Amino acid sequence: MSNKLNFIFYRKLFLLFFITFFVLTNKSEATFKYKLDQKISGEFKVNSRTSISLPEGEWKVIYRYGEHLFRGVYAYQITLAQVSDKNVVKLFEIEKIEGLSVILGYITPIIVDAVFKPKRHGCVERNYYTLLKYYRSSGVSHNCVSIKHIDTNYELFENDDPNSNLGYLINWAKKNNLNYSDVYLAYDVSIYIPRISDRYLTFSYFESPQNFADFIPQFSSEQQSEFHPQNINQNKEAKIVMNKWINYIAHYHGVIEKSLKIKGKYKINFDRKVINQSSSGKNNELVEMLEKLNELYRSNVLTKDEFTKAKEKLLNQYN
Repeated sequence: MSNKLNFIFYRKLFLLFFITFFVLTNKSEATFKYKLDQKISGEFKVNSRTSISLPEGEWKVIYRYGEHLFRGVYAYQITLAQVSDKNVVKLFEIEKIEGLSVILGYITPIIVDAVFKPKRHGCVERNYYTLLKYYRSSGVSHNCVSIKHIDTNYELFENDDPNSNLGYLINWAKKNNLNYSDVYLAYDVSIYIPRISDRYLTFSYFESPQNFADFIPQFSSEQQSEFHPQNINQNKEAKIVMNKWINYIAHYHGVIEKSLKIKGKYKINFDRKVINQSSSGKNNELVEMLEKLNELYRSNVLTKDEFTKAKEKLLNQYN
């Protein structure tokens, strides 16, 4: 969910560096193809030569930022959202800094610190991460993916990370009388491979468990969540949902890599065991049965009590 619900965000760090190291005399907004409130679906143009596929559905631009930093170095950020019944069900953020090759020697330690040594999130093993996969060279080149759950209230209102900046997101939600899910399934990416491009990219994609798999978590705090690695084995349905998310993200990240021409050693190798586990026939069958059960409940065919008993029986059958 923007700077706070993705990797600890680099924009302030980069801007501080550029502003203090270089005397900026030319501030102008980087060229944007997309305008605020514009609707987008299908593909998102990273630049005139590169597009990436967006997750399914119609997206709305809720925030954009662009700045000419120095001698052909541009930074921009754009945040997209999907809303259903006054609930923010999906968020997708892209941050890009172009033209870094001209200052690579100066920027390398800043990128390394931002990606591999942040206070929170980042390309670092965390006890709340479900999966962390990455390629990293001895220098700055990297392709990093983290998959996890997000405690929305903590990220929005309690996170004391000085690099977080979610004011615009909170204001947008208040202005439009929207609600957030207490928990989101999350996919964060950081990519910088100078041999392929001098463009530094980060992506973050968040989707509510209810929208993704008709699952409503009982616990919202990061540590108590059913999706936390220390708890997930005690909740079969949450484990199925997270495995489904892993499988979906493994495929989607491959699509992203192809669009960005990332090949060979730079690609993320998702363990076949992880993917096979999340896409097994038995799990898929259970997911389908749970979705049908949820549909009956939403259609008022089943009462809440009938729904709860039927779900418990179904989960016990697949133990």
